[in-house]
Amino acid sequence: MQKNYRSVKNIFLWAGLTFCMLIASITTFAQQAGGARPHVELPDEPVRSAIFKNCSACHGIDIYAYNALDRNGWQSLIDTLHKQQRDLEISPQHESILLDYLVKNFGPETIPFPREYVPAEITEFFSDTDARVFLENVCAQCHEIRVFGQRNNTEQWRNLVLEMRENGAVLSNEDLERLVEWLGRVRGPLPRQ
Repeated sequence: MQKNYRSVKNIFLWAGLTFCMLIASITTFAQQAGGARPHVELPDEPVRSAIFKNCSACHGIDIYAYNALDRNGWQSLIDTLHKQQRDLEISPQHESILLDYLVKNFGPETIPFPREYVPAEITEFFSDTDARVFLENVCAQCHEIRVFGQRNNTEQWRNLVLEMRENGAVLSNEDLERLVEWLGRVRGPLPRQ
């Protein structure tokens, strides 16, 4: 009887360890496969209230960045997704506020965030000097260079740099990936002690 108890105990022990390893590997894969996503800051009032009342119960606001539409395009999207498909009513005042905000921030003159950004393969990498010159020539055109006060993983840096490109920074996919690789290398997470 004692021997059977130990065999059953060993089976449960191995099953439990296997399960934990499976969960850990799935979690790690999911974190690495997260991909680049836009990040849209929540706007001030009165847009904030209009978003909370009409939008955020069903979807986040980051999805706006995937589009670059004129007023008619945004109106059509709202009509299709909210009014026709979900039979939702938006007050004329809120609709006007939302349309003004969407056209101003995600209008036809903006660059939509790529729905599936595929990082360019790079074979040449930035040296520290190259990267600092690049930061001065591209990033410092609009704001002070703030990367030295941050530590992010590669995907977080990629999201940030893609957002900066959306905001007007001029850089190719290759330069974007060179910068992301350098930032991940020199400003990545600190190793655990």
